Amino acid sequence: MDKTFSDAFNEHLQQTGAKVTEIAAKANVSKEALYALKRGTTKNMAVGDAIRVANAFGETVEEFMGMTPNQVRDSLVTQLSQLTERERALLEASLTAILATRDPEDR
Repeated sequence: MDKTFSDAFNEHLQQTGAKVTEIAAKANVSKEALYALKRGTTKNMAVGDAIRVANAFGETVEEFMGMTPNQVRDSLVTQLSQLTERERALLEASLTAILATRDPEDR
């Protein structure tokens, strides 16, 4: 069975001793949404919220979910293989534009 964001959230709460209200404030995510994750009534959350929650624990989403670099790569390869030629071209153009706007110190 694949790990859900709820599973990872509960693991991190247990490992760090952090409180839901503390993470909600740090991540700027509603405490109600995080309590739903903690109870397991919600298994995942919006990408932006997930990124902020993982960052509140000092991790990327991939690290938060316990993914190795190879697993991340394999997941991306699988997803890319499912795109049409047009979708891949759009993705490549988007990535090029994003990278062009980055601060040289972040490269």
